[in-house]
Amino acid sequence: MAGLDYSSWSKEELISEINKLSERAKLGLVWEDRGEKNAEELSGKITLFEEIKSKSLYPNKDEKFNFLIEGDNLQSLTCLNYTHAEKIDVIYIDPPYNTGNNDFKYNDSFVLAEDSFRHSSWLSFMSKRLWLAKDLLKRSGIIIISIDDNEQAHLKLLCDEVFGENNFVACIPTIMNLKGNQDQYGFAGTHEYTLIYAKDKAMAEFHNLYLDQDDVESEWEEDSIGWWKKGAGLKMTGINAPRAKQPSLFFPVWVKPDGSQISIEEQSKWNKILPITDGNEMSWRWSKEKFKRDADDIIILGTAPNWTFYKKQRPELGDMPSKKPKSIFYRPEYSTTNGTNQVKAIFGEKVFDYPKPIDLIIDLLSITTSKDSLILDFFAGSGTTGHAVAVLNKSDEGQRRFILCTNNEEQIAEKITYQRIKMISKEISTIAKISGLPINLKYFKCKLAPRSKSDSNKKLIAKQINTVLQFREDCFEEITIKPEFSIYKNETNILGILLEEESVNLFLNEIKKTKIIIGKIYAFSYGDDDFSDYFEELGTSIKVVPIPISLLNAYRQAYAKGGIK
Repeated sequence: MAGLDYSSWSKEELISEINKLSERAKLGLVWEDRGEKNAEELSGKITLFEEIKSKSLYPNKDEKFNFLIEGDNLQSLTCLNYTHAEKIDVIYIDPPYNTGNNDFKYNDSFVLAEDSFRHSSWLSFMSKRLWLAKDLLKRSGIIIISIDDNEQAHLKLLCDEVFGENNFVACIPTIMNLKGNQDQYGFAGTHEYTLIYAKDKAMAEFHNLYLDQDDVESEWEEDSIGWWKKGAGLKMTGINAPRAKQPSLFFPVWVKPDGSQISIEEQSKWNKILPITDGNEMSWRWSKEKFKRDADDIIILGTAPNWTFYKKQRPELGDMPSKKPKSIFYRPEYSTTNGTNQVKAIFGEKVFDYPKPIDLIIDLLSITTSKDSLILDFFAGSGTTGHAVAVLNKSDEGQRRFILCTNNEEQIAEKITYQRIKMISKEISTIAKISGLPINLKYFKCKLAPRSKSDSNKKLIAKQINTVLQFREDCFEEITIKPEFSIYKNETNILGILLEEESVNLFLNEIKKTKIIIGKIYAFSYGDDDFSDYFEELGTSIKVVPIPISLLNAYRQAYAKGGIK
């Protein structure tokens, strides 16, 4: 490729070009950034959330809400960077795969296979969203992305850049069609990929998977304590095994002649066993105290007088047997056909192309979440992630919650995502995984407001901010709603929103009536004065935050991170 002709460039242009070249990554992913209509629409604007109360679901009066946000996910993510920065435990997304077969729409047009900027458009689209998503994760947070061969290599490099190569966890081939796609060239494709990154791998935690009943029956046994299977031998091997390296771990163990019992104390007529291998004195893995304390966790194999000892491997997840996930994911339940049939069982017909099977998402969340995790899916599609959270909670009595974001093209948010969550709450089927799963849900809709810092616009934003602040503080029970101020609460906290300084005394009296002394007050200010001296009598456990300046500053930072003008 011919080099650029710099002969006509000015000194300033040459210096600027040199600076760009010096800042360019020496190794990594480079693409031509493509302008995006959704990002351009945000120029000079901010996203707020409006609650559609007619779509609220509240079957469980003692449980907290989950959330469905209708709107472009770039808009949703910018607002979530104000409401939920570093609050998300796990993100799962199933973005468009960019196959060139009408599955990825960019700037209102499908990106076709022959488009020379096909990959650049997709990377521009994903980059903005992943940078915003990163700041939503807790330091211990994990992101899981489903993808196929069309963009897997590019996505891996993009995630290395966003999350850091050191925080890569796995790229797992995930078998979705064991028979294989016979239409693929050369090889019948059976798998997609599941790409997993941690925000900080040193802080992330991964769990084992519960075993299927068939696996339990073939691999595990049960005793008076619980499930177990044969684990490692108790005679040490390797360079640290010789007695000279571990002298305190060389001692005799006595075994009853019928092999039913052991003792670390000498027993008459019992078999004496020492850790000896090929005539060499070695060491036990366990101390005398552990042999004595955990005698019920020892398997005695062989025949007298040549006994060998193994430990009983116990499950790591409660009372059920489990196993470490493997680097290839396969269960028959992961098939794409299964995902389609599950959606058809709910709606009575095929209403969505290629929905993810519930079982796959359940397993991914079992590995990455705890019982009280908050899960985000900003490519929510048919709503499988929310559905999987409900099934998982029912199976282990968890309190996980979800936030789903999806646009409403062809009424997908209203007619599919929302309706699925609503329908699985009812007893619509004898299939346990799609029936009788009551979910509390709030339905938000994105709306744009000017980003101007004029006094009149600050007042306008403040009057539309209630839903955003309720979402941020997780306070939805209405106490007092007036034009001048609003008060909400949850089980432990208070949320106060003061719009008129003249109403501060009445506002204070209403807050005192709640008898809750922990929470936040958002006070309208044209600048950054929070008027905290007005609220000193409430004590230091209630924090005062000025609005809308705090919100506008958060958007400025989010827009810079997401490359939005």
